[in-house]
Order: sequence, then structure tokens, then C-alpha cells
Amino acid sequence: MQFFKYTVIRLALFFVVFLPLLFLLQWPLYTAGLVALVIAFAVSYLFLNKMRLAANADVQRVFGSKAPKKSKRNLEDEEAEDRFLDGEK
Repeated sequence: MQFFKYTVIRLALFFVVFLPLLFLLQWPLYTAGLVALVIAFAVSYLFLNKMRLAANADVQRVFGSKAPKKSKRNLEDEEAEDRFLDGEK
């Protein structure tokens, strides 16, 4: 959940900078985008460190498992395959 909160806050920071640069100051799209990207990155890196670490922990928890979890049926299938292959030798 922290990942989504951190992402939404970073997107909000980006648009808070991007939209005024684009519409009020009439900057070109790519220039306003680059400046907003750099400012949003810097602000989030400097002031949202705890939230960034919590978001990283969430992502690591989801994708951190080393091996995919196998169901009982998959384990039984693998065992049957192993018995079959051992019988061929």
C-alpha cells in the first residue's frame, strides 16, 4: 500500500510543477516535463525518504520470493516425472 501512496504523491508533485510551467509560463512540453521530472525527483528524494523505504519494502515483499510457490498438485506432478525418468535409466 505504501508503494501506491508514494507513487501518487510523486505524480502529484510532478503535475504541481508541470502544469503551471506548461500553461502559465508557456514553456514547451518537453522542457516543462523535464524540469518537472527533475524537481519532483529531487523533492521526493530529499523529503520522502521514509515513505520511499516503505514502498521499497512493499515491492521487495511482493517480488522478493526466490522461487515461485508450487501447489500440491505441481509437487505431485514433479515427483511422478522424476519417478518416470528414473525408471528409464
